[in-house]
Formats: sequence, C-alpha cells, structure tokens
Amino acid sequence: MATFSLKKVIDELRRRIPCEVVGDIGEIEAVGVTADSRKVRKGFIFVAVAGVTTDGHRFIPDAVKSGAVAVVANRGARLELPQTVPVVLVEDSREALVVLLNLFLGDPPEKLFAVTGTNGKTTVAHLLWHIFSAAGERAGVIGTLGYVLDDGTRVKLPVTTPGAESLWEILHLMRQRGISAVSMEASSHGIDQKRVWGLKFSSAIFTNLTQDHLDYHGDMDAYLDAKARLFEWLAPDAVAVVNIDDPASERIISRNRGRLVTYSLENPSADVRANPIRMDFDGSEFEIETPWGKFAVRTHLPGRFNVYNVTAAATSALVTGFAPESVLAGIENFHGARGRFQRIRMGQPFEVIVDYAHTPDALRNLIITARELTPGRIIVVFGAGGDRDPKKRPLMGEIATTLADFVVITSDNPRTEDPERIIDMIVDGVRSDNFVRISDRKAAIFEAISMAQPGDTVLIAGKGHEDYQILGDKVIHFDDAEVAEEAIRSLVLRKDVRG
Repeated sequence: MATFSLKKVIDELRRRIPCEVVGDIGEIEAVGVTADSRKVRKGFIFVAVAGVTTDGHRFIPDAVKSGAVAVVANRGARLELPQTVPVVLVEDSREALVVLLNLFLGDPPEKLFAVTGTNGKTTVAHLLWHIFSAAGERAGVIGTLGYVLDDGTRVKLPVTTPGAESLWEILHLMRQRGISAVSMEASSHGIDQKRVWGLKFSSAIFTNLTQDHLDYHGDMDAYLDAKARLFEWLAPDAVAVVNIDDPASERIISRNRGRLVTYSLENPSADVRANPIRMDFDGSEFEIETPWGKFAVRTHLPGRFNVYNVTAAATSALVTGFAPESVLAGIENFHGARGRFQRIRMGQPFEVIVDYAHTPDALRNLIITARELTPGRIIVVFGAGGDRDPKKRPLMGEIATTLADFVVITSDNPRTEDPERIIDMIVDGVRSDNFVRISDRKAAIFEAISMAQPGDTVLIAGKGHEDYQILGDKVIHFDDAEVAEEAIRSLVLRKDVRG
C-alpha cells in the first residue's frame, strides 16, 4: 500500500462521503487501511464496520493498541471515542472503507462487469471472461468458483462475492498483472453489505430472481431490493443488461441509473432477442437479433436456461464495444463451468449430470432441460443445505418428485441441523411415492446410478463444484463428480466387463 498524510486521507473521504473529524490530525502519516483489527500494524487506519455477527466497533481499543493512527467509525455507533488518535465519524463505515481502499490500492482494472441474479451468475461471468480473452484482453473473473487470473491460475474463495477488503486486494493484484477486463458475480449478500459499492462497472447484468437466501433477507421483496441496489449505483455511462422475461425486471429497471439494454427469448420488444434452433446434450444453436446485427450462435452449453445465459453475456459484451467476432468466438470456446450441467462421461450408456441447482427454480429448470434432451427416465439425487432457508425445502421436494421419474432425497451440507429432519421437511412437499430417502450422499448417488438404464439421465443436484461436505462442525472431502465416477466404474463398467 502507498503512504499518505492523514490530511490527504481526510480530504479524499470528504470528497466522496460526508464525514466529521474528532481530534487533531497533525502531521500523521498513514501507511495502510484495514477493517480487521488483527491486521492492524503501526501507521494503519482502522475502519470499524458493523458486520452481521460481529461489530468492529468493539475492537477499536485493540486496533489502537496495535498502532492504528486513526479510526473511522459509524456516527450512530455506541462507543467511547479513543482519546489518543483522531476519529473520523461517517454515516456508513463500509463506504468509507471502500474509499480508503481505493486510495491506498489504486484504481481497479478499467473494464469491470457485474452479474447478479439468483441463477446463472457463474456461467455468465465465465462466458464474459472467455469473450474478453477472445478479444485479446488480459482478463480475470471473480465468483463462486474463486478468482481466476489471466494465466488460468484459480484461487478458491469462501464466498461468491468477497468482502470489500479482499475484493479490492484481488482487483489490485489483477491490475498489477496487467489485467484490463474483469467479470464478477455480485451476490445479494455482497450488494447488501456494500462489498461492491464504489466500483465503476462498465456493465451490470440481471439474470433472474427466484426464491433463495430468505434466511438472510427475510422475504422476496427485501431480496429483490438488494439486487436492485446494484443498478442504483451504476454511473450514467454504464449499461444495465436486463432479462425482461423475468417479472422482477420491472423493479430493476425502475431503479436503474445507467443506460438500459434488455434481452429476451419471449418478448418481441426487447433490444436483443434469442431464437433457439437446436438443443441436445452437446450444446445449443440459436440466433440472436441485436441492434448490431443478427448472429448465429453455437455453444457447448445445453438447455434453454443456458440460451438466456449466453444471450446475457453476448449482449453485455456487444453493447460495451466488443466485436461480434470476439463475442461469438468466446462463446464457442467455453465448455462450461465446473459443476454447472457438468456431464460425467465414462462410456456408460446413460447420462450423468452434476449441477449446482440448489434453489426451487434452478432445480425445476435443470429437470425440464434434462427432460427435453432425454429419451428415457430422469432420476434425481438432491438434498437441501442446513442452516439455510428452510422454506424452499418442501418446494424442492414437490418439484423433484413431480417432474422426475424417480428421486433419491439425501443430504446436502447439513451443517448443524439433523440431516433426517431436513429430509423430513423436503418430504413434506411430496405428493407421490416415486422417491426413496438415503441420508448418506455417497450411498444416494450410488443408488441412483445403479438404477439407470440406457437412455436415462441421472441428475446429481445441489453441490455442483463443491469438493467438501459440512457435517456439524466438520468439513470432509466430498466431490459429487468424483463419487459419480466411482459409482460408474463400480456399478456399470465393471458389470460390463464381467459380461
């Protein structure tokens, strides 16, 4: 980080947000900024942030003892101000943190693209990354699968949208490496907690809104409000790319402060319209009609929901100046994100798909897509995460047993909940007897694959790319794709060899 006088720091804060200084700033030099009291070193500014579970204002004394030369705090926080260092009072210390991170770390890469929505964020962000690369940009991506640098190095992240401090450090690293274009997933948590506030996006994409995260937001209105806030933060020259086939788009559009470009598969008034031509397990072909011309699109991503994802990425890239040739090449070069409709292909006479679908709508779309492509039966394995929105559990049970031929209900990440109790809640939504409950996820996957006949499709839903399972306070290695491969080798290929 750079070094600045405290006067320069205060001037920058005042330029961006209202603030009040208590105490004498003198000739103090600041060498860094953090919201983590454990990372404070001599010369740092400590920003006290009130989090969901912990209030950083409690740790102001610790930060001062560790050498903080100034403290930034919320005006309304109940605290005794330290007497030994100046305090800057602000309305929202999360915004102040971003201002100071920008000052100390410098500007992020020039071209930033955000993707928000319940489903499709990971796929759209990775599509954009491939489009940027096809256009000759040094590109990066940030999201559920971690962050990826221009050389393909991938680093895991604990959450979809990192906290502001981690996010700015990642963007700083990318800028240092010469990366000029970055696509990132903007989760509702990340928006609500202002992790992406203050970033100047070239474009923000809204994919869709369906039930999820109600354990955090409380209701769908608050969930939508969080998504819409991203579009309030857009600059007038930024472009909002909005799926108008989703009813939530009306709220997004009403709150948008950037330019608006809409896309659709159903609405002829949309700026960009996609018309599917062919879909199978190997991918899709479709046409998009745009203000920049009509284009034939080929993608390795199957299903109607992926036509939406590809159209979103193509629209965002085209409207921000990327050449059609680069857009189409990037789309065709992308073979899918790990754990997103991921085919497990080991020579077995049926399809096995691993997918992250963990919401009612995502599960519905997954099964419908598989049904359109499958001549035989659909067998689904799924569970529901513990310590997360319980309202979606019976909905997912109803959807799976209604749309699939047979369902194996199992555990996802039970966390601190009783796995059998979670399954009970899923079964509450079931109105048929085409299911079995097996709480051990490995045994459930083996059971589903053992049932499969030629022409069937086995869908293993809920965990996707995850290579772990959370049981109580323990985290064990567990990878749906690995288990599926093991089951195919054990139950199918070995049987074929024995004849």
